Amino acid sequence: MTEFLFDDVFIVTRLDPDGRKFDRVSRVEARSEIPGMYMQLDVATEVYPMCVGEKFKMVLAETLNLDGSADTGYYTPTGQETLADKYDYVMQGKLYKIADYVPPPPPEKKDAQKDGETSSNKDEETSQKDEDTSSKKDEDTTSKNDADTSSKASKEDPKVEIFASFGGLLMVLRGDPSFAAPFGLDKRIFLLIRKV
Repeated sequence: MTEFLFDDVFIVTRLDPDGRKFDRVSRVEARSEIPGMYMQLDVATEVYPMCVGEKFKMVLAETLNLDGSADTGYYTPTGQETLADKYDYVMQGKLYKIADYVPPPPPEKKDAQKDGETSSNKDEETSQKDEDTSSKKDEDTTSKNDADTSSKASKEDPKVEIFASFGGLLMVLRGDPSFAAPFGLDKRIFLLIRKV
């Protein structure tokens, strides 16, 4: 029996979050039924269309042989059933990066008064400078607290990302560090998908 490196059910949450880059490819964002697992995957939608809200099972495996024997890397037309026969969409690629996930910093707040006001009166300017200094101190404290909170969250709930390329179609899979244990750099993998 084939052992999977990864096996889970995902729900498509967004298509092309950064806008469509190519005619026949969409970037799919999906969340797992397991809390905390996230995936971005480039899919040839002309061949395998996907829609927001669809559920699909995704498997990553080292071989397509049902008995789990190593894949030779060559096509052998034996007529034997393979793992690919049980799925709708199959790609072969390489894992090229494993990294700790660092969440993006929270957006900085802008002081609306500072940008919109000009004053000719020196008393108003002095008053404004005092307010700006006070609000800058508050802003620094808030930013520091936000950074501390996000840093605490990432320390308490660390995430890891694996990156793979399937002939230029990319995948990012993010989750708990334990899921990345069976993966290694430059490992050849098969991605298999079927709708649930």
